[in-house]
Amino acid sequence: MWREVAERAVYGLGVRAGELVQVRDHSGRWDVVTEMLLAVERAGATPLPELTPPAYLKRLLAEAPISYLLNWDEYRSCWMAEVNRVLVLQGAGLDVETVDPDALDAWSSAVQRLTGLEEERRLPYMLVAVPTSERAQNLGMSLERLERYVLPALLVGVEELRAVLDRLLAVVAGARLLTICSGNGLELHLDRGQRRWLADDGCIDEGDRLEGAITSNLPAGALYTTVLEHRTEGQVFIPRAAGAEEVILTFRAGEVVRVEARRGGDVLQELLARHAGDCRRVGHVGIGINPALKHPIGWTVVDEHVYGALFLSLGENRYMGGKNESTLNLDFALPGATLLADGRPVVAGGRLLH
Repeated sequence: MWREVAERAVYGLGVRAGELVQVRDHSGRWDVVTEMLLAVERAGATPLPELTPPAYLKRLLAEAPISYLLNWDEYRSCWMAEVNRVLVLQGAGLDVETVDPDALDAWSSAVQRLTGLEEERRLPYMLVAVPTSERAQNLGMSLERLERYVLPALLVGVEELRAVLDRLLAVVAGARLLTICSGNGLELHLDRGQRRWLADDGCIDEGDRLEGAITSNLPAGALYTTVLEHRTEGQVFIPRAAGAEEVILTFRAGEVVRVEARRGGDVLQELLARHAGDCRRVGHVGIGINPALKHPIGWTVVDEHVYGALFLSLGENRYMGGKNESTLNLDFALPGATLLADGRPVVAGGRLLH
């Protein structure tokens, strides 16, 4: 099925003949990488692989000189200036606690410069969730079981997602005030102002790019919006947040002012402290609508697309029409939450009402 997924990803990214497409592999699944590279070439485009799966990246940070890591973008910035589109394969992620923090900071500074160039050029960006043995182990399941759950969701078609998105957009289009009810009676109040609703149907077309929707995911299926950055008030419960569990974030005047967690709160606090800019403000908020996803599994890029799930992000959102400028761009899934749009229930306890 990975050939089908690769074709879906290349179609959704809008790859055209003659283009240069960066393929960033963070998965270490050579079978999947092969299918993605071939799909790009079958479209008449040239793939530019960048291989940084966790095992490789861990060795890179341990074995390469700091002077090289500080300038890791020296040639890659020239390549990025030529790239037309970006395809990312997400795997398990690097355990930052196991690497030299100085090496990580040096490499991360180079990556941030590359990201800045990418965002400046507003390159179409597709992220594909790729099950790996490491990810499956972290989730307490076998790789076979994880693939069996994720693969059908990766292949849900644009037309099926578009039908749900159009129906949902008709309900929320005019709503300005959003309320997320989560945890034990917590409420988070957000103001959209005149911000646009953006739809992720797994296909970045010219209409999407004109509206500022230059990113997409597989699994696809979400309706989302930025909010007025200084108007968010209240509290939200997040089951898992960047290494922390059972987190409560308190917002005042649009900014996180308190982080509470049953476990790992210091890890989340340290993450926020490492990032610059508006990293404590809401980037966007949205609703998952992928019909092949029935329940959360603990993998954010999957869980935020569960049918009826809510999600929000912290940090950078200028690429989707917001005003946050930050080195952080982090999503959180909110399974089982409720959403009101101008007081009207849209999602109740993780169940889509329309």
